[in-house]
Amino acid sequence: MRRIFGASLIGLGAFLLAAGVLTRLYVAPTLIGAPTDVYQVTRLKAENASYLDAATAAPRTGATVVATNTVRGDPGSTHDGVAVWDSGTIVQDAVRGTTIEVQKQRYAFDRRTGELRNCCGSAVQGDTGVRQSGIGLFWPVHVRTKGLELFDTATRRTWPVSFDGKERVGGVLTYRFVQHVPETKVAGELPAVPPELLGRPKGGAAVPVDRYYRADATYWVDPRTGAPVDQRQKVLSTLRPKEGPGGLVVADFTLRMTPESRKALLAKSGDGAGKIRLLRTTGPLAGGAAGLLLVAAGLPLTLRAGRRTRRHRAGGGPVPRRAAGPRTDG
Repeated sequence: MRRIFGASLIGLGAFLLAAGVLTRLYVAPTLIGAPTDVYQVTRLKAENASYLDAATAAPRTGATVVATNTVRGDPGSTHDGVAVWDSGTIVQDAVRGTTIEVQKQRYAFDRRTGELRNCCGSAVQGDTGVRQSGIGLFWPVHVRTKGLELFDTATRRTWPVSFDGKERVGGVLTYRFVQHVPETKVAGELPAVPPELLGRPKGGAAVPVDRYYRADATYWVDPRTGAPVDQRQKVLSTLRPKEGPGGLVVADFTLRMTPESRKALLAKSGDGAGKIRLLRTTGPLAGGAAGLLLVAAGLPLTLRAGRRTRRHRAGGGPVPRRAAGPRTDG
């Protein structure tokens, strides 16, 4: 009976040891990655901002601008390790209620590396012809500090992201990354604008223009999960005549994530870090430790039962047992 019980303990222990190894090496890499059913709303706010009110063709200064971003996952489009997220951003004047800009993107990317893929209807402002590369909304889990490029939807291309040190945000030690988007001409045709808006004499013909965009962004990323938990972005967008002098500021503001959004992202990243730790460390270690204990407990029982059996066979009969009772000499 002891031998059977010991063998059972060894078998269960071996199973737990194998399960721990499999969880660490195979299950964790498969499960750890971007969620496919994400729903997330974040807000960035800028004070003393300047922009062009397109509805009235009037420049606005000293405004409070809020950019509200909503991300929704599309689980039905997920396949072969590729997740699909739809992102929409509304930039508004918080006081006047004016909508300054509406941005729409559809991202398809590798769930583990964050690398963008051109499939599944991926698009920028509805244009499926835009070739996306680098990383987008989702950064790699256990993000590296070198060799990263981030896709910029305004210029529709990738720009390098540089590691800029470590910093605590809400008690979490984060990696700080910076990206500089130099002044770049934005693709697409724009309607001509009145000359007086460009600083030219009033009354002339409307002037064909191009749009130029420049940005400096800072991202604070939780290295445990690769999740951005804070963001700051300085944006400057201008209109310039295709020919001749003049210019017009379309947007000039520095957006910073609101405390409420920062707190929500930190909580979500902390929850994700706990799940990753469970899959990569806690679970495998607990399974391995329990397996070793069971094997250690089962081996003596099995070996003791084996020795008793061998003595029984060598003596040609049952192993004698001393009768209970007081010992007598004589």
